[in-house]
Amino acid sequence: MPQMRSLVFKNGALYDGIVSSSRMLCHIDGDKLYEGTITSSSKALCTIRNGKIYQGTIVSSSRQLGLIDDGKAYKGTIKSSSRVVLSFKNGTVYRGGIVSSSKAMGSIKGAEYLDEAYLAAMIHFFVEPIFA
Repeated sequence: MPQMRSLVFKNGALYDGIVSSSRMLCHIDGDKLYEGTITSSSKALCTIRNGKIYQGTIVSSSRQLGLIDDGKAYKGTIKSSSRVVLSFKNGTVYRGGIVSSSKAMGSIKGAEYLDEAYLAAMIHFFVEPIFA
């Protein structure tokens, strides 16, 4: 899996390195994250709806991997009974729930304003399986 510091987000796609000379890992189309470059021939990795990340394309029949609320990514379906796996602050991603005592994972260049649910899904599928 690539290192987070080498990832670049540009025009709705995540690249492993310099955009012009590296491969596209995934792209966003609507509320779905697709592996690869072309939506019609790519595998849908997950669907993101209302801050919730679902494995699969049909929300009603897909397993919920996690949810995002108030700058934190939770593993599970209900915030009150789920573990915080990531925290987001000023474009930097941290492991755990308390930024001041958590290890910084770093940031993805160009993803500073990306919805945190998409960012968490990209980290899960391409950096480290946080919802596993």
